[in-house]
Amino acid sequence: MNPELFFASLAVTLGVVLTALAYLRGATRRVILEFCESDAAAEFWLRSSDVLAVSGALILVLTFGMSYEGIDWLRAMRLSIGLALAGLFVAVLFVSSSVWRNGIRVRDAAMTSGPSEPSA
Repeated sequence: MNPELFFASLAVTLGVVLTALAYLRGATRRVILEFCESDAAAEFWLRSSDVLAVSGALILVLTFGMSYEGIDWLRAMRLSIGLALAGLFVAVLFVSSSVWRNGIRVRDAAMTSGPSEPSA
């Protein structure tokens, strides 16, 4: 195993995932706040999605990444970036599908209850 390549792969993975999470942070927070009843609950779900994205990408790179002696660095970095993006894609897909399902339920509940009538 090539330790420099191993740690470079982990660093590239963290860089890719954390950059994407920073980009999505504001939008994700606003959407989650719409569905959560408290700021603490929204913060929990936001942090959980961050951990899911980081751990998913790291698991893929640790499992399938190439960091053995004699491997071309460019090939190894390309694989690490691809695996990091795959882990990130799965995490974002999971979170967005959960938000989508919850949003549909909230919309349907609002449509069936109808407009509220003011009391006299």
